Amino acid sequence: MKKGGVASIILRSFLRTMGVILIFLAVGVASFYLTRLYYQKTARTERSTAYTHVIDVNTGSESSNLIYSFDKETGNIKAMVLELFDESTKNLVTIPKKTQISISTNTYEELVKASQNVPQLASMKKINQYFSGDVAYEYGIIILQEELKADIGYFTAIPSDKFDEYFENAGSKKKPKYKPSSALLDKVDACESQKDMEKLMDKEWEHVISDITLSQKKHYAEAFTQINRDYIRTFHAYTYKSGKSVRLSIKKNKRLINNIWESDTYTSAQKDKTSADKTVDAAALGYSIQVTNGSGINGLASAYQKKLEADGWTVQGIGNYAGGIQTTTTIYAQDKSWAKGLQSYFKDADIVQADQLTNGAEIEIVLGTNDALQ
Repeated sequence: MKKGGVASIILRSFLRTMGVILIFLAVGVASFYLTRLYYQKTARTERSTAYTHVIDVNTGSESSNLIYSFDKETGNIKAMVLELFDESTKNLVTIPKKTQISISTNTYEELVKASQNVPQLASMKKINQYFSGDVAYEYGIIILQEELKADIGYFTAIPSDKFDEYFENAGSKKKPKYKPSSALLDKVDACESQKDMEKLMDKEWEHVISDITLSQKKHYAEAFTQINRDYIRTFHAYTYKSGKSVRLSIKKNKRLINNIWESDTYTSAQKDKTSADKTVDAAALGYSIQVTNGSGINGLASAYQKKLEADGWTVQGIGNYAGGIQTTTTIYAQDKSWAKGLQSYFKDADIVQADQLTNGAEIEIVLGTNDALQ
């Protein structure tokens, strides 16, 4: 065989070998980048597995989810909403961002082991300054539970710009009550099946931080498709001023949350969506009531306070009417729909819309002589 022929065979063999090597190399590189892309896409889902949890994460049938809005640059908390959700109800309790909490000695001793930066009088706004990483939001739950006295199963942290897309303020600037935005609810309403809801979750999940996985969140997909936007209720946690900050009212908030979870009236109203009056009755349980005695009958306001509280209503205070004797009872409310469930307690009470009520109440009952208790 001629030398040129041998050289040609060797060259072709070499080129084939190099071609095979290049193919394997290309496959390897492509696999690497595809794998990397996959983990980039799914990193949010597995984010909750990257650290040791400091709470018992719970995604049971009754979801108690603390939603944070945070500033991406400073990490400061801009808003907090406690979502209480089960198969038939959805309630949102806004926690003021200026909330300060005095941590008990035992809890504080445990928290200091994790971070020397946490003060015993902690500001919920600054939890990302006290602790590092996603676990800071779980420490925030531990701190909040000191005074809220509610079991919180997990958290969802959302950048403030996305939070503003997802939520809108149904209250006032001083007393916000966040609820899902119309834009978000439109997306939910467009989901005709559980699969549609899961696809929406897939799309939106990349915008949030949570200590649960996407697959865990999808356990609620079917229930979310059944939410009626007209039956979502919003509340503002009971607070009192403490300097430039606010503190949580332990007893009132405990009663509020217990009423939300345990009210049979509310549950039945949610299942029977034709019964608007029942829904208003139960929703109003969370509003603050002032009972003012306009009858001149000693002890009447106190008697009605006991009667209303026994039925689950929240009476924040009682007092005497500064005007003349009232014959009939008048119920004043910032929103007249809140007070409809109270009319049944009185013989001929009128409901009147009023913005400024005694002691900052949301509903004020001015008792008349017709409603003297026997």
